[in-house]
Amino acid sequence: MDDKKIISGIKKKKEPYLNEFINKYGGILKASIVKTIGKRDELVIEILNDTLLAIWDNIDSFDENRSSFKNWCAGVAKYKAIDAIRKENRHKSIQLSQVENNVCIEEDFSIDESQEILKLLSDEDREIFKKLFVEGYSYDDLAKITEIPKDRLYNKVSRSKKKLRLQLGGKYD
Repeated sequence: MDDKKIISGIKKKKEPYLNEFINKYGGILKASIVKTIGKRDELVIEILNDTLLAIWDNIDSFDENRSSFKNWCAGVAKYKAIDAIRKENRHKSIQLSQVENNVCIEEDFSIDESQEILKLLSDEDREIFKKLFVEGYSYDDLAKITEIPKDRLYNKVSRSKKKLRLQLGGKYD
């Protein structure tokens, strides 16, 4: 069955077309999710279900002039995976913030070590890291505060992480 029939069937909310879609694109969706979060089977299944629901509910937002159907679906899967990671990280940060003033939190490295690691970054990048990963700011909030566009913040953080990995010899991958 071709994409136009599948899209039309999903728009009409007919389940056989959803089954055909899953058979045709399920592997692509799963690969996109695994590429984003790694092999975490329970989470992959949850994200896959969220992705299928998002595609089912938002099929009208697909624009064939902007992207192929396959790429659009893979993009939906990728962003659902990113959202799941953000949700998981937000949950973890809430738990850590509820811990009373413990000096020694069992992590891969101590607070002193993390400060030494951050010294490898420029002052601007260090502040961005602290606000994002210590103080818990979102990229949106940080973009407003620093007046740096959100996409540029993502790039700066990505490059900084890569720089740290290279300088630390992959110790904290």
